[in-house]
Amino acid sequence: MAQITNEKLKHFIREKGIYAAMIITVCGLIGIPILFLLVSSTVIGIGTILIMFFGCGMLGIIQWKYVKDDIDMAYNQFAMYAFAGFGMCLVNLILFINFSIPIKSHTETYTISRAGSYNEIVIADKDENGSIERVLNSYISDHPNDASSSANEITISFKTGLFGLDIISNCTFK
Repeated sequence: MAQITNEKLKHFIREKGIYAAMIITVCGLIGIPILFLLVSSTVIGIGTILIMFFGCGMLGIIQWKYVKDDIDMAYNQFAMYAFAGFGMCLVNLILFINFSIPIKSHTETYTISRAGSYNEIVIADKDENGSIERVLNSYISDHPNDASSSANEITISFKTGLFGLDIISNCTFK
């Protein structure tokens, strides 16, 4: 009985596997706007996102060793699936879980060095990769009534998600 089920699964993968891979790849491409939405609220560097994307894509590539005999797909097609489909879906899943499951919260106060055009804020404190400013300016553009052009300090409330990435939940200008 187990042999029959295993043969049916292998037959399905061989016949329909490319369709399953293409569906996941299309979902990965649809995941690009979702990725931008999640990154706009998560304090994470763009370099870290690229490293996560590369690592998740490599996890997808590792699958080739196990499915190459059972799937009718060339390696370059599978690599596209691994990065554009599997990798993108996995990065989005990690960021979504981080966003959905907060484990702690904290607040930090930053000095505003200048307010630029379009309610853009530049903080004086050290921000190595600009990720706090990027997310802060995204928050301000979404909540323009909270911004104050005469403020000298900003207190930011963060939620830390399950994977340790901070998410801005509130800002107060002083």
